[in-house]
Amino acid sequence: MNKIGMDELEKAIEQELDDYIKDTTSTMREVVEEVTDSAVDTLKFSSPRKTGKYARGWKSKSTSDSPTSLTKTIHNRTPGLTHLLENGHAKQNGGRVEGQKHIEIVEKSAVKSLENKLRQIL
Repeated sequence: MNKIGMDELEKAIEQELDDYIKDTTSTMREVVEEVTDSAVDTLKFSSPRKTGKYARGWKSKSTSDSPTSLTKTIHNRTPGLTHLLENGHAKQNGGRVEGQKHIEIVEKSAVKSLENKLRQIL
């Protein structure tokens, strides 16, 4: 049986924790990128189409990127239109246009997918 000193034990535990953090962080980043790309593709496919410009306008960008975290935001080039199409709006001469729920469905699906993939891998 090997005996080690307290200093060596501390260094060994610290090294193992550093390795774990690096592994989980890289895995998390890969999963976030994968789920974000999938959500953007789904939004492009499921968005309402008149000319197709709105559906093609979906993009993602990193809003926060640090060594231990990654936050990505999905947005459309025409931001006001997303609210009107998702929730509906009043017509100019009275009446109402019903909303077409397309963002909320993809958001819920992406959150579940992210959780499931992280649980499987980690």
